[in-house]
Amino acid sequence: MKADILLLILLFSLSVFADKVAPNATIQSQQKTCIEDQERQKQRSDELQKIVAEDQADRTTRPIDWNKVGPRDMIRIKRVGEIFAEGCIVQAKDYAAAALVFQHGDHPDHYLQVYLWQKRAVELGDKEDHPDLMYSGIDRYLVSIGRRQLFATQYGKMKKENCRCLQAIEESFPEKRRTELTGRALNKAFAFVKEGNLDRPACAEIRFCDTPLLPTTKADLPFTGLW
Repeated sequence: MKADILLLILLFSLSVFADKVAPNATIQSQQKTCIEDQERQKQRSDELQKIVAEDQADRTTRPIDWNKVGPRDMIRIKRVGEIFAEGCIVQAKDYAAAALVFQHGDHPDHYLQVYLWQKRAVELGDKEDHPDLMYSGIDRYLVSIGRRQLFATQYGKMKKENCRCLQAIEESFPEKRRTELTGRALNKAFAFVKEGNLDRPACAEIRFCDTPLLPTTKADLPFTGLW
């Protein structure tokens, strides 16, 4: 019943949308796609670089004023989504920029999109713009839906003594596979936790966060082939 209702809503929305655009259908059909219109694609590509530069600049000042940065992140995410919908994310650098912006989203779908876009960027030849975003995107997605991470990229703070900690790892995911994909063994994540707790004696034995996370299985990421 729920699926039927959702389908009816979708069909109604599409019919309303079609009525609104029908008068301009001929004009729209005559427009070039972004791939065909090199000038427009260049404009959007340049805009993506400007957006990602602003995203990174917001994170260079300490302390970060999240009351200002958070809303700006959402504006940037919205604009990147519009450029993608326009068909103007084409080059490796476009996908990499989009991934960098979406990692600062506020919804699991944003983090999953990070993986998809950065994977495409790498496939198109990107080697410099944070290729590890593929794996941190997956981890951020999993933790955000209450599942254990695979690649040891997500950390946290425990309330007691503000100890740095590593979010729970899915133990069934092979360490060999993790190292093969990321080039980093789990010990490096533990070393990062230890480094962050050096000036906090009460945190000396801390490794993992106490966030309750459920096991992750292959079924949670059926389309990735990561296992």
